[in-house]
Amino acid sequence: MLDGCPEVSVIPDEELMLILQLTGDSVRANEIFGELFRRYHARVASWCGRLVHDSSCGMDLAQEVFLKAWRHRHTFRGDSRICTWLYAISRNHCLNFIRRIEADPLARVEAFPSDLADRSSNIHASVENAQAFRFLWALLEKSLTDMEKRVMALHFGHGMTLDAITCSCGLTNPSGAKAYIVNARRKLRRVMAASRKVAVLPNAHAKVQSRAA
Repeated sequence: MLDGCPEVSVIPDEELMLILQLTGDSVRANEIFGELFRRYHARVASWCGRLVHDSSCGMDLAQEVFLKAWRHRHTFRGDSRICTWLYAISRNHCLNFIRRIEADPLARVEAFPSDLADRSSNIHASVENAQAFRFLWALLEKSLTDMEKRVMALHFGHGMTLDAITCSCGLTNPSGAKAYIVNARRKLRRVMAASRKVAVLPNAHAKVQSRAA
């Protein structure tokens, strides 16, 4: 507890949020937001998991929802409950996530090697997700220019619009950030196609040897 301030754990949700909006003390703000996170993290993760039909993904999305809630904390007007406000953020974020998955073939599970760990358990799913992330990150690092990586991260990682990225990065080419997205996807598809061919060759060789035996 901070001197002269009530313990955050006993303050009602909506009042806590209003205090968060008004405080100019960063330590106090972190303490208050940490309490809101403690109260609602499990619920937000559950919402996200149901919205995207993937409970393990819901945990990651919940972290992103709270980052958005922190950035947009001043949009809470106090005319609704905190849970309603958080659910609205969760729903919008998950719908945007689903749209990105549907629009970006590189985000689909099928885009990654088929020999990743089985999804039959939560442990295997976590391992698979980690391997898939490392695989995609390695492709990004190996295949793209610094500007292409930056544009991809801003658009798909932070949800920035292409126009906003064009302005933010000072891009002067006619198509702006869109050109970098198109070029990056073309490079990644080419590299991934080559990776799949390399993976097929050892398997084909093994089958030939097996038949010969």
